[in-house]
Amino acid sequence: MKMQYESRSLALSKQHINSVLFVACFAAVAMAIFASVSLYPGSVKGQELGGTEVGAVQNATNMSSSVSNSSLVHFDSNIEQIRGHLDQAVANKEIGNTTLAKAHTLHPIEEIYSSIQVQIDSTDPSLNQSLSSSLNQLSNMVDNSSVEEFMTKALDINGLLNDTVGKVIPAQEINGSAFNLMVVGNLLSVADNEYKEAIENGQLKEIVEYQDGQAFISRASSIFNESSPLIPQEKSADVPVINEFFADLGDAVQEKSNPEVVSNAIGSIIHEISEVTGINEENISGTGSGTSAYIPEIRTLLNQTLDAYENQNYDQADTLAIQAYLDNYEFIEAPLAEQNRTLMETTELMLREDLRQLIQTHAPIEEIQEHVDKINSNLNQAEELLAASG
Repeated sequence: MKMQYESRSLALSKQHINSVLFVACFAAVAMAIFASVSLYPGSVKGQELGGTEVGAVQNATNMSSSVSNSSLVHFDSNIEQIRGHLDQAVANKEIGNTTLAKAHTLHPIEEIYSSIQVQIDSTDPSLNQSLSSSLNQLSNMVDNSSVEEFMTKALDINGLLNDTVGKVIPAQEINGSAFNLMVVGNLLSVADNEYKEAIENGQLKEIVEYQDGQAFISRASSIFNESSPLIPQEKSADVPVINEFFADLGDAVQEKSNPEVVSNAIGSIIHEISEVTGINEENISGTGSGTSAYIPEIRTLLNQTLDAYENQNYDQADTLAIQAYLDNYEFIEAPLAEQNRTLMETTELMLREDLRQLIQTHAPIEEIQEHVDKINSNLNQAEELLAASG
């Protein structure tokens, strides 16, 4: 079913969500999500401050400040990834594929929420509790709820996400195009990695990752469309160019083209966004100086995880572990898979699942240390392979 929603920033100001408009049934989940309007709209920047004229003035300031706010960009990107997962959960629920619907309700809980909950909790502990509880409730509803009940719960979560964005991210950021264009770039970079895991030699290998890629691209497209009216007039000619690249990207994903084709389309969008904002492409995509910076950061976070665990700060240890995976390892998965897929997948499992399970079950510190040592050994191999590949 297609649904119509008001914009994110408008929802933030009104503090409610419009009722659902049922238009039509999805023909197929893969095509429907990418072709349809996303469950959760992006941000119409500047309107709360008096329209596009004021927003455009603020945008000039945001162009220079957004690079220093990369943590907020990443936070907002994670929020949008949760929305994308919920889009896919609803779409799969509608066609009766509860297995995939369940997977998309679990990913926000298992892979994303730990990396943002500290920021939410420090701002509003009650909101943090409500959002975390609602995500778990949605996952528990997959098998036993109607489509309408499930969709209503997803909408409730969207409202909580709106509240979260409004409380954590300053208004001058979420109402400026530069910040949001950086979120677009970050989402596209994550989508690129997901797609590379999903498609191999033109064949669909991982359906969940394929749907992730679709959803994150859809979110990025929505945010761009809603932010583009605030792009300065002298750069407005780039808007139709970027829209054309988004159309090419959508076609490539729909046709399950080789990952290189998708990467090229994403690279073209990020290049154009760089031209619009004056921010370098690495900062827009969130890739920094390439893969070389991620492995040392993972090691640092693992050491911090051990320190937190030894001090019995288990929640903090869990947050640091998920940050090592989600904010860092995910960005080397694709290039590492090209060199040694088995090493990539083994290390991913050790970081994403095994380490967190050890932390959550309060395993002896010696067992945690031994596991971290094994991860570091794998990272040494990864570092050598990536360095050799250039």
